[in-house]
Amino acid sequence: MIRSLSREVLHHRHRLSHQQIDQLLNENTGKKFLDEKVQQLNKISLLIELSKRLKQEDIWFLVLKGPLLSQRIYGDPTTRIWKDFDLLTKPTLVGPFVSVLLEMGYQHSKVDWPESEKRQKMILHFGKNLELYNPKTGISVEVHWKLFDDRLTDSATMWKLMGDNTEEASFSGETFKRFSLEFELLYLIIHGSIHAWFRLKWLVDLKDFLEKQKINEEKFLFLCSRLNAYRFVCICNYVMSIYFPAVKPLPLKKELNCKKLGEVAIEDIRKEIVHPTYTFSETVRAIRYKMALSPTLRYKLDVLRLITFGKPDLQFSWVPDHPAFFYLFRPFGLIIRKVGKL
Repeated sequence: MIRSLSREVLHHRHRLSHQQIDQLLNENTGKKFLDEKVQQLNKISLLIELSKRLKQEDIWFLVLKGPLLSQRIYGDPTTRIWKDFDLLTKPTLVGPFVSVLLEMGYQHSKVDWPESEKRQKMILHFGKNLELYNPKTGISVEVHWKLFDDRLTDSATMWKLMGDNTEEASFSGETFKRFSLEFELLYLIIHGSIHAWFRLKWLVDLKDFLEKQKINEEKFLFLCSRLNAYRFVCICNYVMSIYFPAVKPLPLKKELNCKKLGEVAIEDIRKEIVHPTYTFSETVRAIRYKMALSPTLRYKLDVLRLITFGKPDLQFSWVPDHPAFFYLFRPFGLIIRKVGKL
């Protein structure tokens, strides 16, 4: 099925590197391949520079996906392509992290990190990341303090699991923190399923990950149990069976039927436009899909909370620093952003 897609679609719509596309289509693009690698090497040098600055300030951080995932899967940090850096830090370190980025020439994008402590707490509570952009290098950094918008478990349990599943990896003379093999695998699965696998890049990551790495199934199932993640894995197995049927399904402790949810993902993958203007029925479908991903009430309430609370509205500094005002402001914020009167 994937061979029916053009190189242009795989590269631009699904964000696969030319090297990955060459492997999938059994082709050799030569110069395109090398030019892309040079670009990735330049980005890696910027990550190393940022890493050194953060370490100087004693700011804990962990690299999500990006070159470390490429290094893990392919033994080469430049095989995958990425548009920005996703870095996880502790909620208490977000302010100092942002200060370092601002000193390095990065600028806020969409929502600023506020001076008000009340507004900071609201951003940390309702959001999961801040994006800053460097106009000179063209690189964005997403500062994460949560892995996901919706809670798969309580915060203390999640941070305990992340702490127990953190390891170090080195390349280009610099040491970085990353997740353990099984935790990163589950993180990629949950991330892909939340977004209905609309980029084949994520599925190719999983395919190559599973083909090249030996997974401790007992540990993987333990993590699935702690995060109530079986349905995410089930959807991944279904989508993988359609695009890469030769890949062995991931283990599940109980049998689940995820065909309907999997078909939603297949439909999203086949769309030519990544973020179309949703009709009412498509919006309802997306909400129903998201609500069905986890059986826990905590998760479902978070889905509803994020629908009724507009995170982009946090940019409006004149709205009082209390969640109730932002819930009330939600419909007006939508209108203001629609007409562009920011």
